[in-house]
Amino acid sequence: MISFDEAYNIINSAAIYLKPENIPLLDSLGRVSYSDVVSKVDYPAENNSAMDGYAVNSNLVSKINNAGLKLEIDKKVIYAGSGLKTPVKHDSAVRIMTGGYLPEMLDAVIPVEDAAVEDGRLIIESPIKPDKNVRKKGEDIKNGGLILNKNTRLTPENISLLASCNIKKIRVYEKIPVSIISTGNEIIDFNRKPKYGKIYNSNGILAENFLLQNGCAVLNNAVCKDDLKEIKETLSHAAKISKIIITSAGASFGDKDFTEKALESVGFKIKFRQVAIKPAKPFSFGLINKKIPVFMLPGNPLAFYTCLAVFVKPFINRHIKINSRMRVIKSKSAFEYIKSNKRREFIPARTFYKDGAVYSEIYKKSGPAMVSSLGYMNSIISVPENVSKVVKEDLLDTYQI
Repeated sequence: MISFDEAYNIINSAAIYLKPENIPLLDSLGRVSYSDVVSKVDYPAENNSAMDGYAVNSNLVSKINNAGLKLEIDKKVIYAGSGLKTPVKHDSAVRIMTGGYLPEMLDAVIPVEDAAVEDGRLIIESPIKPDKNVRKKGEDIKNGGLILNKNTRLTPENISLLASCNIKKIRVYEKIPVSIISTGNEIIDFNRKPKYGKIYNSNGILAENFLLQNGCAVLNNAVCKDDLKEIKETLSHAAKISKIIITSAGASFGDKDFTEKALESVGFKIKFRQVAIKPAKPFSFGLINKKIPVFMLPGNPLAFYTCLAVFVKPFINRHIKINSRMRVIKSKSAFEYIKSNKRREFIPARTFYKDGAVYSEIYKKSGPAMVSSLGYMNSIISVPENVSKVVKEDLLDTYQI
C-alpha cells in the first residue's frame, strides 16, 4: 500500500496524446482551446458614436469665437447598423444615434442633452476635443490582436468575444475517449425495473456525467456480471477505442473480483495496488500496453467519487493543460473530528462564506457506501495523514467541486 502523494505522482507520470480538432464556435461550450486565437477584425470596426447626439468636425468647432458657432444640421440621421457610408459636409452637423458610424471628417459627438438647436442649426458655444464621445476603430481590439490564450476553457463570455471578432471555428483539444466498466451481479441498467437484490448503475451514471463535464467523450458505459469471460471481452473492446478506462468494483480480493485478472489478458501491468487513503483504499492503477491508463476504482459510491475528484480529474486537466475547475483552497473547519487512522482522509463537506472567511462543515453521515452525501456536498475536505484531531477554526485543504 502506498501513500496518496506516491499514487498521485505515479498516475501523473503516465501520458496520453490528445489531438487538436477544428469545430464550429457555436458548438465549443466547455471545450478547451488548443492554440492562441487572434481577432479577424478591428473592434469597433469603425469610429462610432458612444451616445445619441450630433456628430461634428472638432477642428471646425475649435475656431469658435465669442459669438459662438451655428452649424447647419444635415437632414440625414445616422443609425446603428446603417449599411451605407453617409456622405456629410465637413462644415455641417448630423444627427447620430449610439453605435452609428461617423462620416468622414466628423470626429466628435455632442450629446443630445447638451445640444441647442435653433432654426435647423446646431448652436455651439464652446470647443469640443477630437474623439469626444467617440468609440475609435480598433480601440478595444486590433485586427490580428490576441483575444484568447491557448488552454482556455470556452465559456459563454469568451464565446461571445470570439463571435464579436468574426471567429467562426476554433481549434480545441479532442474530447478524451473514455470507457466506463462497472462489474457486479447486483448491478442493473437504469432503464430496468427495480428488482430485489439489485441496485442501479449509479457509479456508471456518476462517472459518465463527471467525465462529460470534464472534457471527455464516454464511448462505452458498460455493466458486466461477475464473469471473467464477459469482463475480458468488454475490456478488450474498451482498449481498442479508449484513451482512458475507468472500472468500478471488482478490484479487491473477493471470490468474484475478476477485474485485474481480466485486464492482464489485454496487456495490463499494475503500477500500484491500494492507497493509504480513506475512503477508497482498494483503488489501483496501471497501464494497458504501456499507454492506456486504467483507473480501478472501488465500488462504494463515495469512495468511487473521491477517486474521480482527486485522481482522475487532475490527470485529465494536466493533458488539456488547464487549471482544474476543482481548486484546492484553505477553509476553516466549522466542525470537530477525531481521525483514528494514519491514512489521508477525504470527507464530503459543504463550504460556505461567513463573516469574511471561508468555512467548511462536514456531512453528518460517514461511510464510503453513503450516497446521501452526494446531494449535500459542494467540496471535499482533506485531513492529512499526521493529523489525528480537527478542532474548529483549523485550516484544511478543501477541494472545491
